[in-house]
Amino acid sequence: MARPRLSYLTDADKEFVHEQTLRVLAEVGVCYGTPTLTDLLAEAGATVDAEALTAKLPSELIERCLKMLPQDIHLAGRDPAYDCWINDQGMLYTSDGAATYMLDDLTGERHEGTVADLATMMRLYDAVPEIDFTWATITPGDVDARVGNLEMARITYQNSRKHLQDEVRHPDQAPVFIDMLQAIAGAPLRERPIWSATNCTIAPLQHDAEMTEAHVLMARAGCPIFVLPMPQMGTTGPMSVLGTSILNMAELLSAVVLFQLAAPGCAMVSAVGSAVAEMRSGLYLSGTPEDGLINLTCIEMSKFYGMRTQGSAVSCDAKACDLQAGAEGMLTGLATALAGADVMLAFGLMDSAQTASLAKTVLDADTVNAIERFLRDDPVDEARALVDDILAVGIGGHFLTRKSTRQFYRAGELWQPQLWHRESFEHYVDTPLVKDAWERAHELIEKNDVPPLPEDVQRHVDTLIGGYLRSRE
Repeated sequence: MARPRLSYLTDADKEFVHEQTLRVLAEVGVCYGTPTLTDLLAEAGATVDAEALTAKLPSELIERCLKMLPQDIHLAGRDPAYDCWINDQGMLYTSDGAATYMLDDLTGERHEGTVADLATMMRLYDAVPEIDFTWATITPGDVDARVGNLEMARITYQNSRKHLQDEVRHPDQAPVFIDMLQAIAGAPLRERPIWSATNCTIAPLQHDAEMTEAHVLMARAGCPIFVLPMPQMGTTGPMSVLGTSILNMAELLSAVVLFQLAAPGCAMVSAVGSAVAEMRSGLYLSGTPEDGLINLTCIEMSKFYGMRTQGSAVSCDAKACDLQAGAEGMLTGLATALAGADVMLAFGLMDSAQTASLAKTVLDADTVNAIERFLRDDPVDEARALVDDILAVGIGGHFLTRKSTRQFYRAGELWQPQLWHRESFEHYVDTPLVKDAWERAHELIEKNDVPPLPEDVQRHVDTLIGGYLRSRE
């Protein structure tokens, strides 16, 4: 059986990265920012500075916590038909998240994202079968920031039946979030985890205290945790792929220790968010060759630690659906896929993950389907070799009339895109690919009938959000 494979680090390289990561955690440590978290670590044997709220982590504590990680992770959908599992059965795909802007693909203009934009994107994500679960793509500027994440979850579940990952910003919000999610799920989150946390660390070597406290509460309720370190090479990370990767792994392991102490056995995923800084502006870059190499390194090291992995890919730094967008997306997509990631964060964003695009979302479906074809197991045997056909056709003939040509074509030996242009030049005159993609996106949205949340659930969610907002006044 033939399958493309890629190995970046040797066994000796992995041991080196491991040793350096442990050195950082033992000699420098990590700031957790609150005694709520550092007290847990002190009780477990970490060396805690109570005044600075930092902890140095011994290797034996890290190893003990890594052994507690589950390997099969359930991501329940609002509708059970959309349940998925992170396991050994194949790579899952999710959307990118937390964009600020929405792009008009036809005019090239962008505007600050709104509630309506978020609803539109989530309805499209619900309709695209290649997207297994979602991240709330746009942070709308027209909601009260005090209840922003609650409103984003409400909007998402009104427009999508799939699993959602996002953030809870404050521990006071977590009980409200849990109540809301369980009302939508119709079951305890431990039974139907319809939501997972994207827990971003703060580079270098810090945790967002309030977010992390909130996510501990979510983990205890049964929600999976996606740890997303985001050091940028050259600014909040060292100016090397290797150094930034080591920093990523140190922040990741510091989160593993914390969450496994706080919620033993909770589901966790190593979600690589480390990237590269544009050194003239400080902008986060998501489509560089170095991004691909950081993903390779961190995915291989996460697998070395026995963790499930999510790679960041297919998002790009391009400002439109153009050659740059496709090249950057395929570069990082193949790097993540060939590294053996369990999940690929792949859909919807461009402009260094700042801007959402309807056209790019459906074009990304062709990208990930091409990657899936590239990665497919292909038999190496007589049936696939077709040597009998080669002998029968001989010199100067053709294979169009061979039975095997029809059979293999119909079976998908030649991958067919949904949108990419392959027919004659004349067929596509005055028909830009981005226009085709934009029209396809709107067609999917218009035809997608997402059942509304039950009225009693909507009323309960309204009451929860309204009550929380009043408590913050």
